[in-house]
Amino acid sequence: MSKFQIFRAKDKNDLERCYPVMKELRGELSFNDYMEIYEHAHSADGYEIVGIESDGKVSAVMGYRVLHDYVHGKHLYIDDLVSTESQRSKGLGAELLGHAENLAKELGCKGLRLCTGIDNELGKKFYERHNWKLRAVAYKKKLG
Repeated sequence: MSKFQIFRAKDKNDLERCYPVMKELRGELSFNDYMEIYEHAHSADGYEIVGIESDGKVSAVMGYRVLHDYVHGKHLYIDDLVSTESQRSKGLGAELLGHAENLAKELGCKGLRLCTGIDNELGKKFYERHNWKLRAVAYKKKLG
């Protein structure tokens, strides 16, 4: 892979370029829902999307926000992290995790946090290789 660059999605054009990569992680996500969710999450609590671009093509994206709670204090929460299938295992996810860590330090966060699916064995191994520790089990309940 040639030289890549990390960028923050600043406008609709950037968000449009990130959408196909995000859709690889969130397969049922329509473009309209993607834009609507971004707008709500961005205005509600500062959700941002960063991407990795090489030769004008986005190959990986990460969505994150800064949260505050009694358990973790101020921390950076990673909602989404994905590389395109053709670019997996090339270090892009690790670059985005490193970027998140640097952002967290710059923002005065106490740490970082993320959740992954209980069946996502490859994802869990990836995070453990990058010194993330399994610290909780998340529960969820759908309404309606």
